[in-house]
Amino acid sequence: MSSKGGTGKTTSAVSLAMVLHRLGRTLAVDCDPQGSLMSWSEAALERGSPLPFTVVSMATRDVHVRLADLGAGYEHVIVDAPPGDLGIIRSAILASATVLVPVSPTGLDLNRIRPTFEILAEIGVSHPVDVGVLLTKVRRGTRSAREARAILAEHGYPAMNTEIPLAEHFAGSFGSVPSILGQYWELLAELRK
Repeated sequence: MSSKGGTGKTTSAVSLAMVLHRLGRTLAVDCDPQGSLMSWSEAALERGSPLPFTVVSMATRDVHVRLADLGAGYEHVIVDAPPGDLGIIRSAILASATVLVPVSPTGLDLNRIRPTFEILAEIGVSHPVDVGVLLTKVRRGTRSAREARAILAEHGYPAMNTEIPLAEHFAGSFGSVPSILGQYWELLAELRK
């Protein structure tokens, strides 16, 4: 979840849902009024390769209430939150036990995660969640990745060890069933520690 767009939230949601689907029945919830996850699912269906997990649209500020019933029967639920709509983001956090905040290692993206962490702090009093910042679109071994980690540490934001590289297969994966999932398997293993 992140209040900024273009950070890899939907790509990460689809890829993580693919990994989880291989382990059990998975539901992916599109909370973005722009419908990015639903559009991905529809494009995959039109190409003749539908996503193998259930995708529903729920761009409302009561996601946490609706998911209480809808999520029953699923082993895993992934929520793809929108950029900018703090009410929906707040509700999505209330529906979650773990929150990933995807962010690319740029100054603007790093600056824009503060509102998400403010909401997490506010909600954490009554609804604690595990939180991790997932660096996306990373050029391995670059100064920008190291500097991003330093900035996250300076602000006390918990960075995941797993990084999602800036790679053509991620950039061109919209509307397809992801097949290169190595980093998301690593991410899942890290989340389960």
